[in-house]
Amino acid sequence: MEEPAVTIVFDSGNWISAIRFGGIPKSAILHALKYDRIAICVEIEDEVIRNMRQKFGVSEVDVRSDMAIFLEDSIQVAIDRTLTGICRDPKDDFILECALLSNANLIVTGDKDLLSLKSFRDIAIVTAREYLDRSTNRTIRI
Repeated sequence: MEEPAVTIVFDSGNWISAIRFGGIPKSAILHALKYDRIAICVEIEDEVIRNMRQKFGVSEVDVRSDMAIFLEDSIQVAIDRTLTGICRDPKDDFILECALLSNANLIVTGDKDLLSLKSFRDIAIVTAREYLDRSTNRTIRI
């Protein structure tokens, strides 16, 4: 019997790493595309675009084009930033809100402030490597 798909929110750091460098973050996103569902909000996309432009000089058009490949079948979530005071870095609360509103099972991040929570309202918070490791054996509760 096939296990139900998992809904995942990848933070901007994973998107940036996947687009710019590949590696584990890209493998995690590609795995999610094939086996699970990706949820995202405009705020995550905007943060990716802003950082790719500032740090690497990549145009908004190019970043949107790169992300569009991954987001074609994604769950688009509209957040209103009413969830506050959860993460020790308040700038990360919108990631939690996106996950909550999309009924996500996982948040995939490399951000230490988010990882320190370990979970939020039954939403596990893991690294890209942990997601891939858990996904190889779905008998482990994700």
